[in-house]
Amino acid sequence: MKTEKDLTWFDEKIEELQKEYVDFLEFNRELKPHKETQKIIVIYVIMGGLWILLSDYTLGVLVSDEGMYVQLQLYKGWFYIIATGLIFYGIIHKTMKLFKKAIDKVFQGYEDLSSAHEELLAMDEELNQQFDELEKHRDALMVSNQRYELAVEGANDGIWDWDLKNDVYFVSARWKKALGYTEGELPNQYDSWKELIHPEDQRAVLYKIRDYLESRTGSYEDTYRIRCRNGNYRWILSRGKAIWHEEGQAIRAAGSHTDITSYMELQALLHKEKELYRSIINGAAVFILGLSTDAKIIEFNPYAEEITGYRKDEVLGLRWFDLFIPSEKRTHTDEIVQKILKGEIVRNQENEVITKDGRRLDVLWNNNAIYDNQGNVLGIIAMGTDITQRKLMEKELFSLAYYDELTGLPNRKIFKNHLEEIIGQAQNKQQRFALLYLDLDNFKKINDTLGHAYGDRLLKKIASALGQTAQGEERVYRLGGDEFGIVIPNMMNAIEFHKQIIAIMEIISRVWVIEGQELFITASMGIAVFPEDGQDAQTLLKNADTAMYVSKDRSKNCYTFYTSDMNEKAIKYLEMEKDLRNALQRKEFRLYYQPIVNLRTGKIKGVEALIRWVHPVKGMISPAEFIPFAEETGLIVEIGERVIAEACRCLKKWRDMGLPQINMSVNLSARQLSQYDLGDKIQGIIEEVGVYGRDLVFEITENMALYDLKQSMNILNTLRTMNIRIALDDFGTGYSSLNYIKRLPIDMIKIDKSFIGDITKHFHEQAIAKTIIDLAHNMNYLVTAEGIETEEQYRILKDFDCDFGQGYLFSRPIPEDELEALLQGEKTFGVLIGHKTEERM
Repeated sequence: MKTEKDLTWFDEKIEELQKEYVDFLEFNRELKPHKETQKIIVIYVIMGGLWILLSDYTLGVLVSDEGMYVQLQLYKGWFYIIATGLIFYGIIHKTMKLFKKAIDKVFQGYEDLSSAHEELLAMDEELNQQFDELEKHRDALMVSNQRYELAVEGANDGIWDWDLKNDVYFVSARWKKALGYTEGELPNQYDSWKELIHPEDQRAVLYKIRDYLESRTGSYEDTYRIRCRNGNYRWILSRGKAIWHEEGQAIRAAGSHTDITSYMELQALLHKEKELYRSIINGAAVFILGLSTDAKIIEFNPYAEEITGYRKDEVLGLRWFDLFIPSEKRTHTDEIVQKILKGEIVRNQENEVITKDGRRLDVLWNNNAIYDNQGNVLGIIAMGTDITQRKLMEKELFSLAYYDELTGLPNRKIFKNHLEEIIGQAQNKQQRFALLYLDLDNFKKINDTLGHAYGDRLLKKIASALGQTAQGEERVYRLGGDEFGIVIPNMMNAIEFHKQIIAIMEIISRVWVIEGQELFITASMGIAVFPEDGQDAQTLLKNADTAMYVSKDRSKNCYTFYTSDMNEKAIKYLEMEKDLRNALQRKEFRLYYQPIVNLRTGKIKGVEALIRWVHPVKGMISPAEFIPFAEETGLIVEIGERVIAEACRCLKKWRDMGLPQINMSVNLSARQLSQYDLGDKIQGIIEEVGVYGRDLVFEITENMALYDLKQSMNILNTLRTMNIRIALDDFGTGYSSLNYIKRLPIDMIKIDKSFIGDITKHFHEQAIAKTIIDLAHNMNYLVTAEGIETEEQYRILKDFDCDFGQGYLFSRPIPEDELEALLQGEKTFGVLIGHKTEERM
């Protein structure tokens, strides 16, 4: 292969040949044979002619001698021949010399060309070999470049090249694009790249680059964040290598940028999860245990140390069974461990754990197998909760859940379970048994008058007495409140059974003494017999309850056996409930109004709104028939709201008609009074209709108010803030305790008609009426007497200074239009007796 020197010689040789060839071409252009020949002939003719003319003339002038003249002519001819011969010799010699030189040059050029041709042939062969080598290197380079490009593309890497001498910082276009920048947006300068580094990372990055460049050795690597065009930051791994010149100054560096955002995020997530894991392990108030496949301990958290008394370093590597599991439970525990190692999920598994001081703890475990990436089981992670105290509490809760806290008797929950068991046993043995359902009569009065402490002590005494009467398999339950259930299995003959029932009734109805206070109470009992009255617990209980309510309805303090016709009442109840709901939808209820008369003036000062039900088939239905059903079903609440709204509407209508101003009295039910938002509802009706609270009177009964005295007082006080007045209805038929009357926020008392009916016949009735009126006036209450039917009753009550009265003497309850006629006629009832008219209302 020719060296670089050979190539230089060849270039010089070619240049020399080219130059000589140019000279030869110039010479060839000057050497024109025809022209040159003509030129010589012309010169020869001119010289010959001039020589003959001039020489002859000169000889003619100079030589006069003819002989000499001839002689000189001869010499002149030879001189001419010799002179021209010399001239032609010079011309021909020069021409031949040039021709020979040209021939020599051509020959020499041919030899040089031949030599050069040989050299060219050799060099062509050499160049062909070099071309082949270059092609191989080019192909290898292309493959290498392709591999490099594929590797860069696949690795999502960017290439950077930093010319430190000229401060040119090149970043591959693909990497710029990956960051969201176009080619022209980022100048190829180091400062432009530096500005993209996160402010928090920039200082450390620049220091690291500087330290590397000053180190003059090794390679550079760093991780930092780069800002994308959209403002987000990406984590990159920057690698590179620099070159330095002889003086040690870095002149160039190049490398790659790799996007490691996902890796950094994953690393942060793994760190967070690791910290979370450690926090859970160390801070969790649960027993966390890790076991290898051979049941050796590999994890033991601080809570486990706390409850067992062992330190982690004491138990690591030891077998779980040998240290913590009671010997009698090891086989069972090992079976569980093997199940978990086979991939089975074991949840809520309980076992005992022995602590360092020998105590036994109840632990509830949830276990999972630990797997590697190939799905091979590495061990077990178990989380246990110390349920020792919970187990103790469960026993207590079982007692609380299934046994009455006050009496110690089994409660309603366990009663249903036991009843199902008793039914199953009776079916298997083909036996009969009786279910007794007892409800204490008027027990609420004891709580209301003496307080719940007395009531509770009475219940405990009764429960104890009933429990003592139970014989053999008989069981006594407290079903709730003042209700008890008694199961008498394998019923004996009828006479003995009745004797036992009577004995139970007598136990309850005897005199009970509590702190010197004698208490009298009775019970109503319902009896259902298996299998005649039901073959499942629900039916038996329902039928016994039905029979108990029949005892209540009869006279109380009695017992009743269930009969099938008792269901008729239940059916009637369901039909009544359905009809009531339909009545609300169809607006079948009507309001009738009974005048309330000022006994001093005889003028109507108010009316009581009384509801009537006009059934499309049954006609007019008495309130006494449907109100109790409405109370039980809760429909009384909606009915009551409609009554209040309709009464207010009529009151507003009469006022707009210019009729005399009167008060509207409306009865509240017990269900309504128990509603905490009753005041808000009434306020809404008043505002919507546009009446005044001072024109309304709401009537309640003693029993209703005392059912929940605190709630009643809250509602009544709320109503009074609206200027609504409260009347205590049916006074004298309830408790009539002055202690309660003085606490209730009332404005008037309505004496029940049961006191008015015999007021003209018995002195005692008059005395009671007079006392009630005086008492009410002394307490600054107004008094209304109900049920006035005769003029004599009217006169006596007027003499007793009773304020108001209502009854058939004045008017029966009448529809809206009839009442309007009374008001328009300004009807006056009765005759004024003796004293000046005084109106309190």
